[in-house]
Amino acid sequence: MENNNLKTVEELLDFTFHIETYQRGYRWDIAQVLNLLEDIDEFSKKDKIAEPFYCLQPLVVKEIDNDKIYELIDGQQRITTIHLILKFLKSKNFKITYTTRNSSNDGNNAFIDSLASLVFPQFKITRDIDEHKNLDALVSNTWREIIKGDKVINTVDNFYLYRAFCVIKNWFELGERDAFKATLLTDTKVIWYEESKESSEHKIVKKFIDFNEGKIELEQAELIKALFVLDILKLPSSIQRHYEENKFADDWNLIEHQLSDPKFWQFISHNKNDEAIANKINLVFQLYNGYGKNEDKYYNYRKLERAFSIDTDVGEKPQWDTITNLYNNLEEWYFDRTTYHLCGAIIHLTDFNISNILLNAKESITKQEFRNKLRTILKEFFFNEKVWKDKYNPDLIAYGNYEEVTKVLFLFNIALTQIVEKDSFFPFQRFYNVNNWNVEHILAKKDDGLDSTQEFKNYLNELRDLIKTALLDNELTKENEEILIVLCKEMEDGIIASKKSFCKKKIVEINEKLAEIFTINDFNNLCLLDQKTNIQLGKKPFKDKRNITLMLDDKKILDPAAYIPLGTQLVFSKKATPSQDYQPDYWSFKDRDYYLKSVQNTISQFLKPE
Repeated sequence: MENNNLKTVEELLDFTFHIETYQRGYRWDIAQVLNLLEDIDEFSKKDKIAEPFYCLQPLVVKEIDNDKIYELIDGQQRITTIHLILKFLKSKNFKITYTTRNSSNDGNNAFIDSLASLVFPQFKITRDIDEHKNLDALVSNTWREIIKGDKVINTVDNFYLYRAFCVIKNWFELGERDAFKATLLTDTKVIWYEESKESSEHKIVKKFIDFNEGKIELEQAELIKALFVLDILKLPSSIQRHYEENKFADDWNLIEHQLSDPKFWQFISHNKNDEAIANKINLVFQLYNGYGKNEDKYYNYRKLERAFSIDTDVGEKPQWDTITNLYNNLEEWYFDRTTYHLCGAIIHLTDFNISNILLNAKESITKQEFRNKLRTILKEFFFNEKVWKDKYNPDLIAYGNYEEVTKVLFLFNIALTQIVEKDSFFPFQRFYNVNNWNVEHILAKKDDGLDSTQEFKNYLNELRDLIKTALLDNELTKENEEILIVLCKEMEDGIIASKKSFCKKKIVEINEKLAEIFTINDFNNLCLLDQKTNIQLGKKPFKDKRNITLMLDDKKILDPAAYIPLGTQLVFSKKATPSQDYQPDYWSFKDRDYYLKSVQNTISQFLKPE
């Protein structure tokens, strides 16, 4: 390989760069596109005597023919971003062609040509990485609207191209185009490495692997991709090679696209911090190879490379169909509601992962048997005699056992979605997008939210019913009984005298006493709220909590991103309470009992064998 020159971007404008099958798709994120734009812009303002040009990383190419057509071996991400910038600036541009990826017969990508005609959201460009998540969500929402009318363009490659063009478009709303364009064309250079024409296809692919070896972890899947392409190129028939290359590319893009869907990814993984799109496809290779040591970032690549190098007489080389079948299992479970909820519950609540679930699938003859095995896993975790008695019995766990309460409430929400919302899937991705979950007291110890005479009367009647029930169940000592009877009489006198402030203070006093007797921290007085919503609720009385949570869920008035879990909606709408005992202003002890029974019955029904 020889280093011919440094070339300006302007010198590349007459060239055609061809992208072969072994290359990964375009994958630059918002920060990478932004960094390139700002680096060039910053250089345009510098003293050109001290720094005569801005230098980009190398382009590694091989000339295909004498008509300035080159196969691009390394540098696709940079050259594609420059291509998009020049397209936005309506400049003369070099050409990029593809062997696959929604290209026409001449290799042109029709989607890139149509980019400028699409709708793009407007936003303020920022260097804040956390803010990039919000920008990404905004772009993703617009993209979903676009693909509703044209599902053909819905590929991972096209989304990344669209997002990059969107960043470019919004960035230039703030910048000077002419000065930037001049700097990009004449003062920006690439290091030009040209492979000799005699290099075989096998060596080119190997060169791609060599160049990518040792890069960031994101590249591991792409190195594996090149291994499979290299194996396909060994086929003697050109017709078969072409067929296998296209089939492999289609399979790869489909799997990568589905794994990049947050709904799909959060179903199969409880690691919400892994946002590297290309890294996600590595999960399939982990399922195929097994899990290596955490410190070996290239475990799957190295293992597959060794397997491909073994003589087929000694061992069987890796089969792409075997890997796609692993993925097909995941996809099948994702689209089957019952399996989806059982798998999701296991992955997020137990020590089992997707690999353990695959083993159970292999040992099952029918889908029914497989689903019942999943139910058994959950039963043993939640209802094993020792575990149930010590940890996960809603009758016994309380506020202090945060992890245990959260898991039972999480399971309840999954089960409730499966049983009550017949057409819905539990939103694991929304559940994990919440930064912090709080276990919230439904009725606070200092709840003094009752305000009218009728509300005071209802509260007093319920309190007297509670005392009778507690006496029958031997839950009250003689001393506590006498204290509560005195408090009831004082409350009654306050109601008769229409002393509103006195009644409100008396309710606080009664609640504090009830909290001592019946424990406000019991499971039947707990639900899940995200931290933002919990802050909005503060220590408000039940009826105010009810109004806010129902408004947040139904109308998204206070916070468009609010997520009120289904089980929490059930609490504040009191759907578990029958009409004869329904009252909207207070979380009664009857409400508690109905709620607890709903949790137990819903989970039991969810785990009942088919």
